[in-house]
Amino acid sequence: MPNGQLYDKYAAYYDKIYAHVDYKGESEFINWAVNKHKTSSGVELLDVACGTGSHALILKNNFNITGVDINENMLKIAREKVAKANFIQRDMKQLEIGSKFDVIICIFSAIHYNTNYTELECTLNNFYNHMKNGGILIFDLSFNTDNWIEGIVSLDTLVEEELKIARICQSRLENGIFNANFVFLVKDNGEFDFDIDEHKLGVFEIAKVNKIMEKVGFKTYIYGDFTFEMWKSEECQRPVYVGIKNTKRGR
Repeated sequence: MPNGQLYDKYAAYYDKIYAHVDYKGESEFINWAVNKHKTSSGVELLDVACGTGSHALILKNNFNITGVDINENMLKIAREKVAKANFIQRDMKQLEIGSKFDVIICIFSAIHYNTNYTELECTLNNFYNHMKNGGILIFDLSFNTDNWIEGIVSLDTLVEEELKIARICQSRLENGIFNANFVFLVKDNGEFDFDIDEHKLGVFEIAKVNKIMEKVGFKTYIYGDFTFEMWKSEECQRPVYVGIKNTKRGR
C-alpha cells in the first residue's frame, strides 16, 4: 500500500495500537521545557503531525492549539477528541499557515518523514518562520545513527474480545532511509484483513542535525528520553531537541 494510505484504512485503530505511549509524560516534558526555555509571552501551540490529537488532549488546558497532519482521517478523530483545538490538513515540508506560534512540537518520530538533510533543513526553516521570537521548537529523533541497530524485529499486538491486531516490522537501513514496512494482521468482529504499511523515514546523524539547527537559527538544547536531564550519547537515549528561536536572525 502506498505511503500514507494505511491510516486512511486503519485510523480508527491508531489509538488502540499506540495505547502504550506515555502521552502524559511527554506532555509534562513539553510544559516543563516551555516554562524553562520560552521567552515569548503567548500560549499559541502548533502540533505538527498531530495524529489523532492525543498530546493536544492533554495540552489544551495550557495552550491554544492548532494541530496539523497530512492525513485527513486522523484529523477527523482529533476533531472529535479535542473540540477546542483547530485541526487542519497540512504537510510539514510545505507548511504555510499564516500565523506565528510560541511553541511548535513535532514528536513521536514525526520529524523522520523528512528523508534527507535537505528536506529536514527545509522543514526546520518552515518551523522557524512560523515561530515568534523567543518561541521554542520541540522534536525527537527516535531513529539516529548513534542508536541504530540493523535487523531488529519488532512485534506489537492488541487483543480484545472482538478485535485482534498484530503488527510486525524489521529495521532495514538503505542509503540513510529506514524502509519501515509494517505488516498488519487484523481480525475485527470475525473479519480478517491483511495489509502492509509502508513508511520511508530518514535516519540522521545527531552532529549533522545540530549543525542544521544552528544554521537555521536555533539555540539548541538536547534532553534524553523526555526527561529533564541532558541527553547522554553513551546511554543510547532518544535525543529530544528543544530549539529556541534566535531573535538576532531578524525574522
